Amino acid sequence: MGWRHRLLPVTTSLLVTAGGLIGGAALATPAGTLLKGLKLPLPKPAASLFAANAIGQTSLNTQLPGQPEELLGKLRSSLGQQGYVERKANTVVGSWGFNLVMDPPAGTQVDGTGQGKAAALVLQATAIGPGRLNLNVRFEGL
Repeated sequence: MGWRHRLLPVTTSLLVTAGGLIGGAALATPAGTLLKGLKLPLPKPAASLFAANAIGQTSLNTQLPGQPEELLGKLRSSLGQQGYVERKANTVVGSWGFNLVMDPPAGTQVDGTGQGKAAALVLQATAIGPGRLNLNVRFEGL
């Protein structure tokens, strides 16, 4: 019983310090969790796959029918409704496909974002055949 009464103040101090650290900073969400939570206008859910250079080393990938400009319009609309904001200077579209970069909704923090960088949602579609696209979706630190 002699040591237990001395342990209580130390334990309480550790809990208060940990609570202050957690409460004082917003918690970041893993990239994979954010990607899975996206409501994308796709005919079927995109598969999760390893992506070495993406935040969290994860991305979504799928192949689907369509034209780049048509899919780009649907993605802009859907993601805009979810609070994502397009970085128009980074958007490029052509018959080959498109590159779309969007900032996450205000207050969203992506776990694993490098110091001094901001996480951005990157969507790239590449034409892989007539009327067929490959779409990759990931977070990158820019």
